Amino acid sequence: MTTVITGAANGLGRALALACIERGESVLAIDLDAAALAEIDGAQPLAFDLTAPDAAQSIIAALETPVACIIHCAGISGTGRFEDIPAEHHARIMALNFTAPVQITAALLAANACAPTAKHVFVGSLSTFTGYPGATSYAASKDGLSSFTHSLRKSLPRGMSSHCVYPGPLRTDHAARYAPDNSEATVARRQSPEEAAALILTAMDRRRRAIFPGWKTRAFAFAGRILPGPVGRTLRQSLFETLKEPKL
Repeated sequence: MTTVITGAANGLGRALALACIERGESVLAIDLDAAALAEIDGAQPLAFDLTAPDAAQSIIAALETPVACIIHCAGISGTGRFEDIPAEHHARIMALNFTAPVQITAALLAANACAPTAKHVFVGSLSTFTGYPGATSYAASKDGLSSFTHSLRKSLPRGMSSHCVYPGPLRTDHAARYAPDNSEATVARRQSPEEAAALILTAMDRRRRAIFPGWKTRAFAFAGRILPGPVGRTLRQSLFETLKEPKL
């Protein structure tokens, strides 16, 4: 059986790939960064653009065994005022974060490439519970994945499962790239990708449908539900009103 992980070259995707290899799983690691993939000992690397028209078929062709689990971790963002971010970048966010996972899932199921108990895992965002001022397209793509996960669960063959992960800020290059504040104190408060990966895999083993890596993420989601106004204002002040120019 094969565990497929997209966005595996860096950050959370890399931490998940390494953790799965340590568990003895056969990992197909996918990313654009071929050099970084080659450094993951024990993984089968596959470097290509997930938004390419033949992306799903490239994955299917690379499979040596049925998919036991696929974790859709690849993603990009764009922070700043919505109107200041180029339209083509909004489109790129939606294509990679949302459309690619949906199309790949459809192709894998149509090709009977998944094991009868396969797990389909999508990395969402806490923005689902709060909104995300300053990263509107990113939030839309992740909210779409969350909704897709719920609906997919109802239509999957018996035995398969779908899961959505809601991570908080992580100590990764991705977070640093889009955050307005990368001070030492702020970075120290972010969760390590290795810790998040361990919690995610444990929750997957327990067949948790909604996966919150740690109590802080669960608390933030709860706060977003019961105090949407204050949480939204805090996010607006910390991101939307801080950025002077877009980060792409």
